[in-house]
Amino acid sequence: MIPHDYLVPYVVANSFALVVLALAFWRPTVALWMVVSVFVWAAATNTYIALTHPAVYVDYAALTPSAWYRDFILGWFSGHVQTLVLPIALGQLTIAALLASRRRAWLWCGVAGALTFLLAIAPLGVGAGFPFSLTFGAALLVSKGVAVHIPRRAQPIVWWSPRLLGMLLSAFLGVFALDAFSAGTSTLDALRDFVIHLAPAAMVLAVVLLAWRWERVGGLLLFALAVGYGVMTNGRVSWMLVISLPLIVEGTLFFWSSVLPPGGRTAATSLTLPR
Repeated sequence: MIPHDYLVPYVVANSFALVVLALAFWRPTVALWMVVSVFVWAAATNTYIALTHPAVYVDYAALTPSAWYRDFILGWFSGHVQTLVLPIALGQLTIAALLASRRRAWLWCGVAGALTFLLAIAPLGVGAGFPFSLTFGAALLVSKGVAVHIPRRAQPIVWWSPRLLGMLLSAFLGVFALDAFSAGTSTLDALRDFVIHLAPAAMVLAVVLLAWRWERVGGLLLFALAVGYGVMTNGRVSWMLVISLPLIVEGTLFFWSSVLPPGGRTAATSLTLPR
């Protein structure tokens, strides 16, 4: 359960990461500069907090599901916050500078540094807005062309995956509607509850059908559904992992499908693998 004080920042951070991920498929240069801006902002913010309110970082111990991270924060780190956080802030600023570089070698050093940092903060859980770091890392990779240049033989798979998985996700959500037919419930009430509980599945199916033709629009709507469900759960992480995370994966797959070349789409819709 996400503490109430962290719920709004959590939703905002993950919504922002999804926007950057969507832009990475559509406007990769804009997405890259957004990543650079975030690392500059993080460096400045961490420097300020470490110098003025270092005890704030110890509060993250209560938010991480990792016992190792929790013990580390409450142990050595609690007495040496500035010693560790200030070099991290300098590292974040260095990463931003490398990502902004026009030299290919330096830029990819920045990508490696950014991914290392994002993976390192993932075990902090809610404290790092999980799965923010994973989504943001994926956005960085896509902005640099990773997963955009799709081999010809894989193109039909990329095209069909979000469509078939979307149907399965809708069916999975529809199964929950069967709970309406529980013992002791009248037929009329059961049918009414069944229709109400079937609404999420129908909504996802409608978005998948829309995304079948307009992948980016559907992808954005799936991201919106993921965030909306996260808000509705009032911070229940386990519920979000079951519903919101598949919606995010589904939206990402539709964005991936949107960058297929015309030849790949033709091969996919004809159900024939290119030779």
